[in-house]
Amino acid sequence: MKVDFNTPLQVVSNSMLHYHHISVQPEEVDGSDFFPSVHSDEAEHATTCALRFNPKVQTVLALYNLSMQRSVNTGDAIVHYVLFHAFLEVDDYDGASRHLAAFRQQLACLITTSLTAEEQEEADAQVLLQLYFILFHESFHIILRQDPKTYKAAIDTTHELLRDIAAELDDMHASISNEELFSHPKTQKHIHALIPDELSEEARCEVEANIRENLSHDYLNSAYIAHVLESDPTLVEEITCDRQAWLNLIPILQAEGATDADLLSFHLWIFTVLNAMDFNKVLQNQFIPAQHDHSHYDGYRVLMRHKAFKALLRQYHAEIEKTITTEYLDLHKGLESIFRSSVMALERYADDLRQIYSRHQAGNHQPDFARHRRLENEMSEAAKSLFKE
Repeated sequence: MKVDFNTPLQVVSNSMLHYHHISVQPEEVDGSDFFPSVHSDEAEHATTCALRFNPKVQTVLALYNLSMQRSVNTGDAIVHYVLFHAFLEVDDYDGASRHLAAFRQQLACLITTSLTAEEQEEADAQVLLQLYFILFHESFHIILRQDPKTYKAAIDTTHELLRDIAAELDDMHASISNEELFSHPKTQKHIHALIPDELSEEARCEVEANIRENLSHDYLNSAYIAHVLESDPTLVEEITCDRQAWLNLIPILQAEGATDADLLSFHLWIFTVLNAMDFNKVLQNQFIPAQHDHSHYDGYRVLMRHKAFKALLRQYHAEIEKTITTEYLDLHKGLESIFRSSVMALERYADDLRQIYSRHQAGNHQPDFARHRRLENEMSEAAKSLFKE
């Protein structure tokens, strides 16, 4: 595999030690929670910080990139990949084997539209940059928690940027109502694109009604942003770490000769990461009891974070923002295909999801380490085709 996750892990760890005098221990983890996280142990005289990293995130990102950046429908492959690891987490090896076989079949179809050597090189570089972003993002959670002055300055900047977005939304609402926006032909087209054709007419109507209800509730406005500023410090910190990670990457990329066009591409690549994280949480909410009960998908927060990340181009790179035409709409076409696959998965694999949920809840499954390792190796071998050797 061309992408080596150890390099960005080491670079981020070294950067934190050199610039912030914070020692961080990279910690490799497994399971269906693919995206990095941080963990701190408070001792009497010191705090130990671990940066937890699941190497499987590389495969997840490669699949989302194919769908959102190259219009290759990888939605079913993503679902099978997630459910494979979900079954492994609860030591249900028969279930994992079924989804491994299905994943292989999906990849066999995808390989018929394989990338050229140049495209594959770019695809691997895309995953590498995305790894740097998510690792820098997590590192800033540690930095903000350990440096009160940095925390205050960074959070104050986020507050200012969110107020700018609120003013922009007020201006937009003054020129178009929600009803006009939802009845626009383009909005109608995107709603219909989210609904799988395979569903029955009754199910299609139910999904459409649910989407419309969520859209009407999740529509951003200045009142919601005021609520975030006052009552949602967790979301404010997430938005802050997104911005800090982006601003930390830009000088590095520019020093390597990145043009404005390159920076726009990088911004789109990272926006793909945010969507991948959101959809992974949606699927996890279905089979992990703690998340199912306490961590429901919140469209308000997702849209707010996405809006804030998009605004970085306007706020820091106005000349790049002016060049945007249909790039974000093109990304959403791929996202729509993944959404359709997720909707079908919730229906097609309902029994699997219930089985994983109940085994998580029971917590008394018995591991077979040899079989677990064999299945992991087989999945790793199958996923290699997504990367340059």
